[in-house]
Amino acid sequence: MSTQLQSSHATPAVHELEPLFEEAARASGSSRALKAGYLNAIIARWVQTEDPSTLAPALHALLAKEGVKQLVDEQGTPVSAAATQALLAMSYPHPLEVAPEHLEALRKHTEPSVPPAPKGWILTVLVVATLIQAVYFFLADDMRHMFGATAEQLAGESGLAPPGGGVGFFDRLEMVAWRPVRSLVPWVQVVGSAVLYFFSTAFATKAWERTLVRRGFLGLGVLGLMVGVLPRHVYENCGTLVAALGALLAGWMLRVPKPSAPPSA
Repeated sequence: MSTQLQSSHATPAVHELEPLFEEAARASGSSRALKAGYLNAIIARWVQTEDPSTLAPALHALLAKEGVKQLVDEQGTPVSAAATQALLAMSYPHPLEVAPEHLEALRKHTEPSVPPAPKGWILTVLVVATLIQAVYFFLADDMRHMFGATAEQLAGESGLAPPGGGVGFFDRLEMVAWRPVRSLVPWVQVVGSAVLYFFSTAFATKAWERTLVRRGFLGLGVLGLMVGVLPRHVYENCGTLVAALGALLAGWMLRVPKPSAPPSA
């Protein structure tokens, strides 16, 4: 459809770029995408026909417009990406004048999509790890109910000072800083894994998005390994470590495949 629209209009002059953008920005629905496609096609044609010293300032002014990144054609190409590509295709020194943020936006747009995440395997790993974690924490809670304060005293978790000794600095630090947050550890692991799984399967289609989610899983796993060796009930430690290993395995499964090398001659 955009080709038909191009053929029905004569190529406008460069000074008409701003009115064309305003017209496309005011449109809505399919008309908006159609006008954005026409604008992208005109920019690509101008690169071959217009004087760079005249076209470059017009493109820079377009990139400074509010909403230029949200104006997208039917193929999903923003007008800002088309303008940036046009500037990069010009002769020196115009490619050097492109702002870093526009280069980064173009890189993210043109970066190839990665294969879908193995959501079935990731979900299985996370569910199994969460179930094992829940069993361990249930056992730890059951042990505390069975043995009461005696088990806590034996584990060094009671607020009662042992006979003949006082409470040291690290004991006080543990009571003030660690105990209030220790009950939040399993919830942070479960909710963090659920959120990262949702983003990895619903939104992370580009390599850089997949890398961010993967780093999130790996960070959650490393944090779990660190917390899993702090003084707590042994079952709580085991549950935390199992959940951490599940997050690390999910991160490993989200590794971005390397592009295949071209065949040798």
